[in-house]
Amino acid sequence: MSTDPPPSSSASASEDEYVRLKLELAQARAATDTARLQARQLISKRDGIREDAAKHRAESAEQQQILQQTQGSNEKLKAQIKDAEDERDQLLEKIEGEENR
Repeated sequence: MSTDPPPSSSASASEDEYVRLKLELAQARAATDTARLQARQLISKRDGIREDAAKHRAESAEQQQILQQTQGSNEKLKAQIKDAEDERDQLLEKIEGEENR
């Protein structure tokens, strides 16, 4: 039977320091993992916001184009209404002129 010498206080202190350092390392790794997870979540959220913003920009551009087309159509309709009113006025004047003869 072999007898191990009793641990010295410096060996015990070294083991305690080793355990303390291992614990600190585990805590640091846990904190790093948490930070990485949070960073990934933020990046994912940012990417989602960017996609939404791109969709909104595209929709806005499409709506602007539709608005411009509608305004152009409205202007054409106004011009046609004006022409029709002028023709009607001319016809009414012609009818009144013929009635007065």
